[in-house]
Amino acid sequence: MHLTKEQVTGLARRRHCPRCDLNKTIGSALCSSCRAKLPEHMRKALERIPQKEPSIVARALRGAADYFNLHFQSVRNFGGGKKR
Repeated sequence: MHLTKEQVTGLARRRHCPRCDLNKTIGSALCSSCRAKLPEHMRKALERIPQKEPSIVARALRGAADYFNLHFQSVRNFGGGKKR
């Protein structure tokens, strides 16, 4: 996944979280609820994203997506959660 500086700025300006559609803080990639579900070492890269390099933000988003898919896979295996 490659992001341009314009895409990162657009993501930072979005009002809703791309993962859950809740309102998010302007300047962050995900809402506080989604960031709270991530391990602490993954949260820092998803905050204040307009000042960061696009490659760092892209890597952090890919890591967060992989974490959510892997971590919640067991819930989906037993019939819970949304199918993506």
